[in-house]
Amino acid sequence: MSTGARVIAVEPLAAMRARLEQAVPGAQSLDGTAEAIPLPDASVDAVTVAQAFHWFRFDEALAELHRVLRPGGGLALVWNEWREEDRLVAAVEAIVVPLRGEVPTRRGGGWRDEFATSRLFGPLEETTFEYVQTIDAEQLVSRVLSISVVAALPPDEKAAVAERVRALTDGLPERFPLPYDTRVFLCHRS
Repeated sequence: MSTGARVIAVEPLAAMRARLEQAVPGAQSLDGTAEAIPLPDASVDAVTVAQAFHWFRFDEALAELHRVLRPGGGLALVWNEWREEDRLVAAVEAIVVPLRGEVPTRRGGGWRDEFATSRLFGPLEETTFEYVQTIDAEQLVSRVLSISVVAALPPDEKAAVAERVRALTDGLPERFPLPYDTRVFLCHRS
């Protein structure tokens, strides 16, 4: 169903833009970052940031998002989080967490603090949606290998992570549930 909305993606990586254009032919993609959005002032009604806000230079990104949004425009921040009380998720996290080091995550409070003190946006409203994805062992391995800190590993270390994750699925049915919480934070441009 067409909504009449025009979708513009801002992405610094050419390969990601190409993939988007292939998957969503009607979307436009622009080379840019949250701190340097190649759009005119007050030119968009809404901005969605998925799985990424914790990577931004917060003060610069908030100023730039404020600049491109029309007055009263909406900003949505979205993160999909595995439910850590799930035994499989906990085992995967035990593999991934030591690799993170000082890499920023959504769980770090810095990004929320920026919103709390910013006069550019109204208060954040949080909504959580539960979701269960049914996957197989190779889909789990692919998902883990797509995590930034894992994807950046040298090939031999990445292969070792893949084998450790694959081993976690021994004894599971061919397809098994992977539970998520999708957290959506909404606010409006002041």
